Amino acid sequence: MVRMHTVMAGALTALFLFTFPQAWASSLRFVKSQAGPSGRIVDNRFAFDELRNRFVFPQDKSLTVYFEWEAPAGNHTLSALWKDPDGRVVTISPDVKMETKTPELHAYWVFEVAAGMRSGVWTVELRVDGEPGGSHSFELVSPELAKPVAPTPAKLPSLDEIYQSAGRSLVWIYKLDQAGRRTDISLGFVLAQNQVATAFQAIDGALRLELEFSGGRKVTTDRIWMCDRQRDWALLKADTAAAPALKRMEAGQVPIGERYIVFNVEGQQARVIGGVDITGRRTIPNFGDRIQIAPPPALEAAGGPLLSPDGLVAGILGGSITPGSRFSRHDSSLSPALWSRLSGEMSVVPIGAVSKSAGPESTSLATLLEKGLLTPPLTPVASLVFGGTARSISKNANDMTTRDSSEFSHRDQVIWVYTLWQKKDKVGKGLVSGKVYDSENRLLVDVAPKKISFDEKAPMRVAFDFPPAKFAAGVYRVDVLWNSEPASRIFFTVVD
Repeated sequence: MVRMHTVMAGALTALFLFTFPQAWASSLRFVKSQAGPSGRIVDNRFAFDELRNRFVFPQDKSLTVYFEWEAPAGNHTLSALWKDPDGRVVTISPDVKMETKTPELHAYWVFEVAAGMRSGVWTVELRVDGEPGGSHSFELVSPELAKPVAPTPAKLPSLDEIYQSAGRSLVWIYKLDQAGRRTDISLGFVLAQNQVATAFQAIDGALRLELEFSGGRKVTTDRIWMCDRQRDWALLKADTAAAPALKRMEAGQVPIGERYIVFNVEGQQARVIGGVDITGRRTIPNFGDRIQIAPPPALEAAGGPLLSPDGLVAGILGGSITPGSRFSRHDSSLSPALWSRLSGEMSVVPIGAVSKSAGPESTSLATLLEKGLLTPPLTPVASLVFGGTARSISKNANDMTTRDSSEFSHRDQVIWVYTLWQKKDKVGKGLVSGKVYDSENRLLVDVAPKKISFDEKAPMRVAFDFPPAKFAAGVYRVDVLWNSEPASRIFFTVVD
């Protein structure tokens, strides 16, 4: 720390060290510089108690350096640069502005010495009104601090070692329909005894779940410890037996630009290990924090762990910001562009967002469905051909052509939702209705059931519409119901 003071007039006789610039402006003349451990102002001059240029810490906790010049009377600006024994500038004193009435210009600085400063010859260089104003060197002697011995960094495990160890904690997660058939596949991992972590999308729309552990052991469950629809994570209750738990990364952010590790899914449910780059972080309103990675893993890898180079869990793959959009395209309708957007979403939920406590009691999937936390499962109907959304449709019910659109604006008057039906089994009549939901699974539009009858000869169109004016920008879900059960799912987006 440096304190700057000024004294006016007079001259002092003392031993000092200084250097002269080679070409000063003729209006400025360096007179002298001095140093000492202490001093005082006497008759408007600075008088040292002792003059010397060698200072020893901790006996000397500060030193004073004093300068004199001859300069034209008027306004002047003084600045000082302090250099260590290697010649590196370690501090720059704030510029000091002063006004003199005579050609005498005096100033002094107090330099405070602290433990750890390097021993050797230090130098303070002065500038007056932007011109070199001389320099003064002094010797500083400071006890050498013992350098801490840096711990030898632990050797990072190889990818093969992580594959072998973390692979024993991975779990295949299958959604099961009413008949017990597998309808979807995701990843999960053991995070604690009888606790499997995964993405929320891996359980959304499921009635039951089948978990397959390393070695082929299978467990069926419908119990959930905790979950978060918006932040896309879930903790499942299941007998993990001897499967080891992966350890959390307890503190710190995942650094952007680093290479981390994921398990991807290829081919016939083959788990492969590889690196991904951490490309960014963002906080999304209502959805929380996300870690961006590249390249994105396959959709089936959602629910798997993001691992640090030392094999700790940094997050859960998934990070969907359109809950309910994980579906079979055979039972849903949307444009190729929107399908690419929804199926291509893959980021990471930081492990810090996932609760460390599983809670005292688990909850069933059925209860979560009743509370509106889960998207209801689909019950496909053979006679439902397809459906979509459009800005307008023909008033002629026999005209089945329409120009589909999945993207709407508040400037659009209405959003049309249509479905085509044609008898494909013994059932030829029933009730068709519709419900529109936002990302939080809140019901926004409820279309009353309409009784329809159809045959095998020609398709029949059923449509309803609603204005988009009150819809915020985002992705919305339409459930088309057959006899009060969701039979198909249509998605659209409002852009402004």
